[in-house]
Amino acid sequence: MYWPRNKGKSKIQRSVLTGESSAPSFDLGAIAAGSNGTQVTCSNSSYRLTAKIIGIKDLKKPTIGSEVKSPSLKLKVEGISRRSLEITNIMDQDGVLKVNQNFTFEVRDPQSAEISIKVHGKGLFGLEDFIGACENMHVKDLLEQGTGEVELEPKWYDLYSKDLKKKLAGKIQMHIVVGTAEPEQRIRAFVGTWNIGNSSPPEDLSAWIPKGAPYEIISIGTQECDYQPRSPYTECGKDWLETCKNHIGSRYRVVHATSRGQMRLGVFVRDDAEKAVSHVHSGSEATGVGHVMANKGGVCISFKFWDTGLCFVNSHFAAHDGHCETRNSNYREIVRELRVGVQNIDLLNQFNHVFWMGDLNYRLDFTGMEENPISPQRRFWHKKVKQIMTGEYKDMLQYDELSREKSASRVLHGFNEGSINFPPTFKMQKDSTNTYSQKRMPAWCDRVLWQSLQGSEAKLLSYTHCPTISTSDHKPVSAVFALTTHALPFSNFIESRDDDGKRWHIRFTSLRANNLRASDINGYSDPYLLFVGPNVIHTSSLKLNIKHLTQFGIRLRIYQLLCSRHFLYND
Repeated sequence: MYWPRNKGKSKIQRSVLTGESSAPSFDLGAIAAGSNGTQVTCSNSSYRLTAKIIGIKDLKKPTIGSEVKSPSLKLKVEGISRRSLEITNIMDQDGVLKVNQNFTFEVRDPQSAEISIKVHGKGLFGLEDFIGACENMHVKDLLEQGTGEVELEPKWYDLYSKDLKKKLAGKIQMHIVVGTAEPEQRIRAFVGTWNIGNSSPPEDLSAWIPKGAPYEIISIGTQECDYQPRSPYTECGKDWLETCKNHIGSRYRVVHATSRGQMRLGVFVRDDAEKAVSHVHSGSEATGVGHVMANKGGVCISFKFWDTGLCFVNSHFAAHDGHCETRNSNYREIVRELRVGVQNIDLLNQFNHVFWMGDLNYRLDFTGMEENPISPQRRFWHKKVKQIMTGEYKDMLQYDELSREKSASRVLHGFNEGSINFPPTFKMQKDSTNTYSQKRMPAWCDRVLWQSLQGSEAKLLSYTHCPTISTSDHKPVSAVFALTTHALPFSNFIESRDDDGKRWHIRFTSLRANNLRASDINGYSDPYLLFVGPNVIHTSSLKLNIKHLTQFGIRLRIYQLLCSRHFLYND
C-alpha cells in the first residue's frame, strides 16, 4: 500500500459544479496519489500543547514603573503565534487580574520546540509597550519520559526583561498540558440538571452523580441555585462549585464554570483527558423581565475535545401553566442572542454536539379533557398522582407540552431526547422521595436533550432521575452519552499505530457553482454543500447566501473533510 509523504501544503485544483450536473464525485484515491496537481500532506506524529492563562499580577512598566493599561499576551511555538484578547477585568481581592484564556498549538518536533510568552500593554498613542516575558520553556521538558503526556498543576511564572536577564515583579499563572493527539477517541459524557429550589443541597450527590464512573466529561447545570453559602464560603457559586469538585473527586479538573443570576453551569474533565480540551468559551442570555432580569434564560460552555466541538447549555424557561409559547420564545431568544466561539454562527450550527439541559418548565396540557383544570382540582390531581404511583404515568406523556411542541417544530427542532422511563420530577414535597405537592400538577419539567451535526453521533446510554435527593421540589435528572471524538491535523497527517486507524485530511481551497436554478420566491437559490461517501468520518456543510454574489457563483476559501483510509482505497 502506497502512502504519499509530500510535505507541502494541501491543495486541491479548482472544481466547478454546474446546475446541469448531478452529485459530482471526487476520486480521493487519485487525490492521495498526487494526480491532477493535488497534494495530501502527512507526517508521523503530532502533539498538542494547550496553555491556559489563568491570571496575571504585579504588572509594571519597566521604564517608569506605572500600572499597565489593557495588557495582552503573545504566545509563540515553532514560529506560530497566538495573541490574547485585551484583558480588561477588575483585579480580585488578591490583586490578581483574571485572564482565563486558552491557547492551543500543534507541535511537530517536541524535542526542539520551545514556548515563549510575552506581555504587552498599551502605551502612548496606542503603541504597544513591552512589559515582560517568561523564560522560554522546552516542550520536551513538559513531557514525561515514556508516557508522552503530562498534566501540570497551575503555577506562577516570573516575568523577565527582554534579554531575560533581569527578573521583574510581574507574574503569570498558567496551566500547560502537552499530549499526543489521538485521531479517534471514544469518550463518555455525563450531563446532569437540577433545580435546587434555593435550598442547601446535600454534600453526598452519589445517587445523582455516581462516584468513580468512567466519564471523561461531567457537565452539571443547576437552576434556582442561590442558597445561604456554607462555611467557609461567602458566595453560593463558590459553595456549589466546591461541593461538585469534592464529590466527583481529585481526578477531575474544572474546564470552566459560569453563572448568571441563579443559573449555574460547571464542566469537568478527567485528568487523563485534559490534554484534549481547548478553545474554551462561555456565554449567557437573560430572558427575564425586559431581557435583563436573570431569573430566567440560559448559560453555556463550549470547548473542543481534540477537534470535536462540544457545547453544553443550561436553561431555565418561563414557569406556570398556560405559558407554553413564552417557553418557546425563551428558547428562540437564547439561540438567537447567545454567542460563543465564532460570533457570527449560532450555537446550533457551530458544534458537533450540543447538549441542552435545564428546568424547561414544560407542563402537562390537559386542554380538551372533561376535567380541564389549569389549577388542578383536588379530584383530578389525585387521579393523576395515583397513575404515577401505580407506574402508569406513560399515558400522561401524550399531554407533555415539550413533546408536542418539538413534534410541531416550534421548539428544539432537530434535538433528540431519550425515552422517559421515570415519573414526573416536579412538583415534589421537600424531604420526600415520591410525594407530590398539591399546589401544581406533576410534570416533567427537568429535561436533557441533544443535537449532533450530520457526520457526528452521540449515543444515549442512560436517561433517568434521582428520587432519593429530596431537598428541592424538583428531582435531579441525568443522561450519559458515548461519543467518538476526532483530532484533525492542523496542516498535516496524523498516523496512528494501527494501520486501520490512519486518517487523511483533505482540503478543498476553491469550489464554485454556476447556473444554479432559482428556487426561492426572491429569485435566488439557497444551496448548501455536503460531502458524503463510505467511511466518511466528518463532513461539513455550509449553507450559502448567494444574494450578493455575482452570477450565482459560490466560492469557498477552505473546505475540510476527514476520511478513513478505506474511503481512499475501497478494499
